Amino acid sequence: MEGLVSSCFNNLYTKDPNVEPQVLTSLFECGISEEMNMSLCKPFAEKDVADVLQFQIGPLKALSPDGFPVHFFHREWGTLREDVSKVVHAFFVDGHMQKSVNDTAIELIPKVKFSEKVRDYRLISLCIVVYKVVSKCLVNHLRPLLDNSISENQSALIPNCLITENALIAFECIHAI
Repeated sequence: MEGLVSSCFNNLYTKDPNVEPQVLTSLFECGISEEMNMSLCKPFAEKDVADVLQFQIGPLKALSPDGFPVHFFHREWGTLREDVSKVVHAFFVDGHMQKSVNDTAIELIPKVKFSEKVRDYRLISLCIVVYKVVSKCLVNHLRPLLDNSISENQSALIPNCLITENALIAFECIHAI
């Protein structure tokens, strides 16, 4: 069963060797200015890490594979603050993450009542808390720049916009034709 599921999702999420993204990406102009890049590259303060851990990740939202929920980090923050901050900072400085921090448990959640095929399941990842903190810190750096980086026709990625707007626009275009 493990091999079947692994094979299915590996095939689904593996890069197609025949697709060359440079052909498509070369058609777009760069949306990140030098000033935006400087903002993205600014170092993370210990307060940034603490804020993410305290206010942006629910204490019991999802147990990580190492068995430590976010609540543990909240309770022991005085002891863990320096180590967690160092790991997060090191990742953004050298781009490497300790293998153990990148461990993830994969869970399959049924999409339908009587699941018979692998595609009848939704794949979710349970990540280590420190990995979640790194991800949220990155999101916090990116969020202020998204309005200038996302084009109007990518409305699903813009806050307060709905992906269904694209379907409505397409319907109106077809109706007009």
